[in-house]
Amino acid sequence: MKFRAQMKDPLYMREFQNIIATLSKLSKDCLMILGAQQMHLIVNEDQSSTSSPLVWVSIAATEYFPEYVMEAAHPDQDYIVLIMSAANLGRALSFLRGGGANSCKLKLQRIQFPCISVACSLLSTSSTEARDVLYDVPVTIIPASDWPTYVVPQVPPSQLALALPSLRLLRSLIDKLKNMSPSLEFQANSDGELNVVATSEMSTVTSRFKRLLPRFLSADSDRASCLVDSRKASAFFTALQLANEELTIAIDREHSIHLQIDVRKDVMLHSILPAVCA
Repeated sequence: MKFRAQMKDPLYMREFQNIIATLSKLSKDCLMILGAQQMHLIVNEDQSSTSSPLVWVSIAATEYFPEYVMEAAHPDQDYIVLIMSAANLGRALSFLRGGGANSCKLKLQRIQFPCISVACSLLSTSSTEARDVLYDVPVTIIPASDWPTYVVPQVPPSQLALALPSLRLLRSLIDKLKNMSPSLEFQANSDGELNVVATSEMSTVTSRFKRLLPRFLSADSDRASCLVDSRKASAFFTALQLANEELTIAIDREHSIHLQIDVRKDVMLHSILPAVCA
């Protein structure tokens, strides 16, 4: 079983660090599924927190890693599946935040325990020579017999999807509305209008976003709505550390809302907010 990968582009290294920082704010554990061409990072709903949403990131290896090697334990296996502390991985990559890194290497190895070794080569302000920072993140290697329990989530079907060009207003709005109502209703229509509705015993507040770009519209539906937990919605937006502003909101009527951020062409962050009862 082998895995090693290397990043060299400063922008990609910062993006990768921001992705891990986002995940570390949502759950203590992170599932890493390493395929031959893709890396998946998943944080499931934290059982100790009712406000933690399901979030996962799919990364095409060639986008971030000019060097990427994965060899499973057996020739008939396609993956390596690991569980680790999202916070520990975030701390190991925190050196990339400042933008002074030459490279960052990830390697699966066993020292006294299985771990992902993170090696960052950093430029020094006081010297022309780079210094290396090493950090070993303990991991649990999941045996193939348990893989059916650890799978990449599937994007749910939807009747209507709209693209929101900036998530800043929505982030601020949901942060305020979560204190007003335990649930939020997202209503969308084919005219590119998104309504976010919060209802309490005293009042109903509706916030409207107009002239949004439809990303998807089913043939038999020109509107869709779904009621979700306001705390889970707020947790997702509060955790985001990515600079990308555009967000796609897809509604599977009365079942779930799928949120997607296209970090770049083949790097996507997803979250599913399940429907709640009114």
